[in-house]
Amino acid sequence: MVHKDRDNFKHFDMNTIIEKKTRLPELLPHGWKKEVANILGIHVNTVTKALKARKGQMYEKIKTTAIKKWGE
Repeated sequence: MVHKDRDNFKHFDMNTIIEKKTRLPELLPHGWKKEVANILGIHVNTVTKALKARKGQMYEKIKTTAIKKWGE
């Protein structure tokens, strides 16, 4: 069974290239942990603990937020 909306995908222009920021710079600006904590609505210590653990859902949120804000 084919969904009716799938036929609409054929009309997109395939020449558009979207460039995404994928990595962090070598040095982040002073106070970046506090800014990320404010954006995510969490405490600064939560950011510090997640960075030390280097795993988990919160770590991934922190990493993606920092990449969106300061990524190269």
